[in-house]
Amino acid sequence: MARSRKPVNPGAENALDRMKMEVATELGITERVRSQGWSTMTSADCGRVGGHMVRRMIEQYESSMGGQTATATTTSTTAGTMTSQFDINSSN
Repeated sequence: MARSRKPVNPGAENALDRMKMEVATELGITERVRSQGWSTMTSADCGRVGGHMVRRMIEQYESSMGGQTATATTTSTTAGTMTSQFDINSSN
């Protein structure tokens, strides 16, 4: 089955784009995105942005659930997230 590129909720597209730029800002690649566009970004950079977006969406969903179920603890450490320690392009 082919994957669809359209969002499940089309009304959320603008919010997703804003989140994508917020994450790009946090990762320090915003200027490159603005000057060159997403199509010139490396797959590693795009994957990093997508991964951070998913992590943030999961955290938002878990916090909206309140005390309904036990949630996983945050994976942040003093050196960053657990995945950042394995990230070749990370400056850690």
